[in-house]
Amino acid sequence: MIVDLNLKGNLVLVIGGGNEGLKKVNALLTQDCKILVISDETNKEIERYVKQKKITFKKIKLQNANFLKKYKPFMVMATTDDRELNRKIVEQAKKMHCYAYAADDPAVSDFAFGSVINIEDTVQIAVSTGGRSPAMARKIRMQAEKVFKKIIKKDDIYQIKLQDFARNAAKTKLDTFLERKKFLYSVMNDNHVKQLIKEGNFKNAKMRVMKMLGDLK
Repeated sequence: MIVDLNLKGNLVLVIGGGNEGLKKVNALLTQDCKILVISDETNKEIERYVKQKKITFKKIKLQNANFLKKYKPFMVMATTDDRELNRKIVEQAKKMHCYAYAADDPAVSDFAFGSVINIEDTVQIAVSTGGRSPAMARKIRMQAEKVFKKIIKKDDIYQIKLQDFARNAAKTKLDTFLERKKFLYSVMNDNHVKQLIKEGNFKNAKMRVMKMLGDLK
């Protein structure tokens, strides 16, 4: 089962600053969470993210998992090249009631890390083999990515962003879920909105949404 966890505002620890750690950081950057990389060394890409203040980095000589007790993470990802250390990190994280993942040991992990197609940081499509074959998940993802990038158009991306705007606006006026759902579908199917999106006029599309919301009695 593939689920999309809400990581917004939560602390995620990535243990290990190598290539595997970088992959996990790249996947987390779109999740609006706090990312802390902990390692005794790092690479240039992670250093660049630190300078851009997208993530934070703590240099620690990794010998055991005791350092985890200093933090209150929502999720812990062990990506070191030491399999035994990764297991210890996962075990400690579970004792702390965190979601835990070891890059080299899906059997002890709480979840498998899918290979993700990311389209304009708005649509994410995961390909997972349940940890059985990350290599095949990556191969299938690369094949599927070409197809989905043809299917998902710029208009779809604008519509997703407009739906997010409309949902937040509707919460201020419409009390029930069913009312908001009906309104969101009316926005998605509104010909005027469709035309504005087609023209790339996102500002006026949002104004149209507010007018539609104001017209509701």
